[in-house]
Amino acid sequence: MVSYEIQFSRMGSNSLIINWPQIISIEISENINQFIDLIKGDLYIEEFRVGYCSILIVYKSREINYEDFCKILSEYYSDLTDSISVKKHVWEIPVCYDDSYAIDLDEYSKKISMSKNEIVSLHSNKTYYLHMYGFIPGFMYLGGLDKKLFIQRKDKPSRNILKGSVAIGGSHTGVYPSNSPGGWYVIGNSPLNFFDIGKKDSPVIVPAGDYVKFLPISESEFKKIEVLSKEGKYSPNKTFYND
Repeated sequence: MVSYEIQFSRMGSNSLIINWPQIISIEISENINQFIDLIKGDLYIEEFRVGYCSILIVYKSREINYEDFCKILSEYYSDLTDSISVKKHVWEIPVCYDDSYAIDLDEYSKKISMSKNEIVSLHSNKTYYLHMYGFIPGFMYLGGLDKKLFIQRKDKPSRNILKGSVAIGGSHTGVYPSNSPGGWYVIGNSPLNFFDIGKKDSPVIVPAGDYVKFLPISESEFKKIEVLSKEGKYSPNKTFYND
């Protein structure tokens, strides 16, 4: 496993940040996600927030000081370099790209000078890496978007993007897990429930560090899966990821 030079910085009386090289890449995100798997059970940690190249950790400063905790985290990282990689999965996420679900597809198509069919084909034929969750609980940041689909985020964000909206912003694609404002271009919608606060141990469908592939479906298929998903009777298909 690749080992990076990580740097610790104090952020407050009970928080610190660990920085990796400031590059957005699958390799660095994979290193961070595997590191999180090691530290998330540590009794000194109250919470952590993940970025593309960093982790912000809130810790129990009354029980351990900054210097000693940094040493413990460094030891965790040393252990990580010798750990065995966990086999990853590809999760098949159904998406309806029909016009009624793809509210920005016409505008997006004009802006990148590509037909809607070409956009759907390119978007659904790629396998995406789930770097992290952020922005709102359950929002996927997926890397691996075809460069032909890159686009600047909207100049004026939309006030209400619907739950399940599959969208593109910058060099990434993602899924809105709930109704939310947002500045990405919506090109489809998925009928799945991507974030369930009632499932405390695992509120998201796809673990960070796994992969996602979008499966185009019809409107009638969307409605059937939507009903099954609400009843807790639908689970997305998953297969092992082959490097």
